[in-house]
Amino acid sequence: MDPDTILVIFLILMTGLIFSPLGLGGGVIFMPILHYLLGWEIKIAILGSLILVWSVAMGSQAAHNRQGFGDLDVAKKGSLFAIPGAIIGTIIGFLLIEIISDIAIKIMALSIVTWIFYKAIIRMLNREDITGQAIGEMNEKYWSIGIFFGGMSSGLLGIGGGGIFVTTNRNYGGFDTKSSSGTSFMLAAMVVPTAIISHIIIDGTASEIYTQATIYALAIPFLVTILSFSGAKYAINYLPVKFITSLFIMIISLSMIKYTQEIISILI
Repeated sequence: MDPDTILVIFLILMTGLIFSPLGLGGGVIFMPILHYLLGWEIKIAILGSLILVWSVAMGSQAAHNRQGFGDLDVAKKGSLFAIPGAIIGTIIGFLLIEIISDIAIKIMALSIVTWIFYKAIIRMLNREDITGQAIGEMNEKYWSIGIFFGGMSSGLLGIGGGGIFVTTNRNYGGFDTKSSSGTSFMLAAMVVPTAIISHIIIDGTASEIYTQATIYALAIPFLVTILSFSGAKYAINYLPVKFITSLFIMIISLSMIKYTQEIISILI
């Protein structure tokens, strides 16, 4: 095994571990790893990212569910909006890549992470995430819209929609921080498989990703699931809410910087 492959595997496993308590699947990191470090075509990288995001979601939602953080009934209700969104997002992403280029995908990704960053900063400045307690009550109209767009981003960008799910649950779902993350992972566990199947059908990338990943196609997602379960379990019991929120904002900030650099490099 060459050093580059070892580095990629290490980064993927650490991403799953770090993202496990945040309600995020790690797609904002998995995508650049697969696309830039491994040199995978954007369509294959999206599918690979979704598989890894699903692995994180499965491990993390199990840990959150065991501790009573998350609402399965709300997640099931949200899937009614998010699953159609994932299918629509996959179709839109395919058309954008074919008709324009992958820069359109990256501009949309930057717009989404900027919105997530803005909402997180507002909560932090208002000291709403210091205690991690619920913010208000469920606003079903805005919550449903947010969940739909979270599903759409899953199919469109290969990021799983976790950032939007968490932000929507916190701002419009009436959830506390940890339950917001747990419900987000439950949603992703239901929605991401739809995005994966949609990409396989529309893009026809299943055989290509198997060729690219070979034996690691099965082993790595399994290890990511185990690490995500362990990471989420530890964070729920020992990490303060303020630390989790700060880590969330830091990772979203890095994603914004990365997408901005990519867009500028393409345009110049």
